[in-house]
Amino acid sequence: MKYCIILGNNFEDVEAVTQIDILRRAGVNLDIYGVGSDTMRSRSNVIYKTEKVFTGEDSIDINQYEGILLPGGPGTSELAKNEALVRTVREFFDAGKLVFAICAAPVILEKAGILKDKNFTCFPGSASEIHSGRRLDERVVEDGNIITSQGLGTSLDAAIRLVERIVSKEEAAKQEQKVLYHK
Repeated sequence: MKYCIILGNNFEDVEAVTQIDILRRAGVNLDIYGVGSDTMRSRSNVIYKTEKVFTGEDSIDINQYEGILLPGGPGTSELAKNEALVRTVREFFDAGKLVFAICAAPVILEKAGILKDKNFTCFPGSASEIHSGRRLDERVVEDGNIITSQGLGTSLDAAIRLVERIVSKEEAAKQEQKVLYHK
C-alpha cells in the first residue's frame, strides 16, 4: 500500500499537507515528489523539502504505487503543461490505480484525457478549463478510480475519503475522531 503525491511550485499548502498528514496518520506509505527539484515553494511562499524528484516519466515506477495524488493551487497550470506528468497520470489511470486531484488539479486529469464520461468536481474557477466529464457541485466526488475534491476548504473531507478508500471505513472513522472532524 504505497502512494505518491506530486508537488509543483505554487501548490496549495493545505491541500497537500492535509493529504500527507492524514494518510500517514492512517499508516499509508506516501512518497512526496517535487517536480524538477527536491525543494518546492508553495503558494504561501513556504519552502518544502520533498523526498523524491520528478524529472520525467522514468522518475516514477508506477508498479511501485497504488495511486497518485495531485494537490491544486495556482501552480497547477504549469503542471498541466508538463507532458511527462500528464502521461504519468494517464498511466496510473490506465493501470486502474487511484488518481486523486483537488482544486485546480482536475485540469491535469482533463489534459490526460481521463475525465471522459466521469463525474468529477473541482474549484469552480477551474471548471471552464475542463470540457469532458460531468462536473458536480459536491465537496468530494468518487467515480471509479478517480477521486476529486473542490479545494482548500474540502481538504479534510478528501483526506478522510482517501483513508476510507485506501485503508478502511473503520480507519477513516478513527482518523475523524482523532482530529475532531465533524461532517
